[in-house]
Amino acid sequence: MAGMVWVMEGIPLLSSKIHHGLRSVDPCFRLHALQKWKAMDWNDLKYFLTLAQAKSLSAAAARLGTSPSTVSRRIEALEQALKVRLFRPHRDGYSLTEAGQSLVPEAEQAGTRMRVFERNALEAGDDLAGTVRIEAPELLGRDVLLPALIRFMEDYPAIRLELRSSVQPVRLAAEEADLVIRLVRPVRGNYRLRRVGKIRFGLYASADHVARHGIPDRPEDLHRHRVIGWTEDFAFLTMAGWLAANCPGLRPSLRLTSFTAQVEAVGMDAGWAVLPEFIAVPAGFLPGLASLPRLESDLWLLAHEQSLALPRVRLVRDHIAGILKNRFHGPKSED
Repeated sequence: MAGMVWVMEGIPLLSSKIHHGLRSVDPCFRLHALQKWKAMDWNDLKYFLTLAQAKSLSAAAARLGTSPSTVSRRIEALEQALKVRLFRPHRDGYSLTEAGQSLVPEAEQAGTRMRVFERNALEAGDDLAGTVRIEAPELLGRDVLLPALIRFMEDYPAIRLELRSSVQPVRLAAEEADLVIRLVRPVRGNYRLRRVGKIRFGLYASADHVARHGIPDRPEDLHRHRVIGWTEDFAFLTMAGWLAANCPGLRPSLRLTSFTAQVEAVGMDAGWAVLPEFIAVPAGFLPGLASLPRLESDLWLLAHEQSLALPRVRLVRDHIAGILKNRFHGPKSED
């Protein structure tokens, strides 16, 4: 039977908070350790990364399906092989040493590639059967891809789809998805790119809200209206930047953390929000700030290099490319 996993918010990346800003480890140690990594068994990486994330022997053992003593022995053996302490035991569990922290990025990358390799090897004989993992922006995944992929599943019942959708862009270095849809062209990563369209954004409010409060024609008018914005931790988003650049000093009346919540709030007459055109127009929302050019963003479809060896991934990629090009006026030729 075909199946689909729908995840509205992405799963936190393994140990993503552990290694930020750590560049002070002795380069000689790093070279020695990286040479050793290449000779390590895949299980050594699994034990190291799982304990780094779980921070206790019992929690790591539960995730690995083994005993705490086995985890302890594997970590000790790894430290002896690398000739360095990777973990510091304390009363509440285990924390990474500086040396251990410095190796997390390389270990994550090696582990991810090994998981992709293992999965592809196990499923190589099933041309059009198995799982395809897709990462997409929040509303695009829900309103555009999901309906089309449900129809696709009827034609290919042996292909299982996992669709993860979030307002935050996926971290490509983790390489956890077969296919990724992004609004910003990546500069690195083991992915092949296709430009599949262009998404337009604008400032929108409900018809009832406009009837009561009018339409802002100029950016300075917006200071006299209720605006729905993003919380500070989402200030990096293109939409938030566009609003801040065109309306300096604007203080939103309501700050939210998802597009879904913003669409709902506009529908409840809460005020004006920067929304994608493909959502706002069908909903009957009315545009404001007609004097400003609309925000436009290229839409990119990324396919993992190794995953493209699987016929089912190529099939889903081509199907998604057709959906997005038709909906968002993408180029007829492949970029």
